[in-house]
Amino acid sequence: MFETIYAKNVISKDILDYCIKDYYSRDSYSDPIMNKTSPGNSLPMLHAICEQVFGRKLVYITGNFYKHTQPYLPHTDYKTYLGNSINVVIPLTYTDSAPSLVIFDQTWEQDSVTWCMDHPVHYFEFNTGVKGCPYEYPVKNLTGKYISQELYQYINHYKHESLFGLSGVAYSFEPGNIIVFDNRKIHCTSKFTGEKLGLSLRFK
Repeated sequence: MFETIYAKNVISKDILDYCIKDYYSRDSYSDPIMNKTSPGNSLPMLHAICEQVFGRKLVYITGNFYKHTQPYLPHTDYKTYLGNSINVVIPLTYTDSAPSLVIFDQTWEQDSVTWCMDHPVHYFEFNTGVKGCPYEYPVKNLTGKYISQELYQYINHYKHESLFGLSGVAYSFEPGNIIVFDNRKIHCTSKFTGEKLGLSLRFK
């Protein structure tokens, strides 16, 4: 487990523009909600930047572009058989006010799940959708308290009681910055309007 890194102004506008052009050059996208596609030609230059920020060589495991208009539920992305514990989120563009990536202090060390809370359980391509809330599962480091109002303001599109036991930080989804965190940490998208495009790269 390692501390989250929020590195500012580490990706140039030229690289951002290249990645955005690369995304829109694709013929098709998987997952109609997240509009995913592989990192493709953008990966080599971004891999080098990720290594520089993290401070060591990284082995690329998997990753994808994603574009969406709806917040993503609390989830993890870790796969025990892949060992892909290092997640690098690279914001590329957004249309309205800057959204945030909320990374909780709590961890789930089994294979990736998405907590559907009071929503119907969904099928997800990468994660397993499950009933209920994180505090109803053997999640590590639960606080035993309600989420703070400071953090809840970013995710108040969910019921307050559904987020019981969680604490963490909201990191602005700002192009040029990158967010590096342990894939076993529960995370979700803040409330937002408009559309956002980013990259998620997973390493070990």
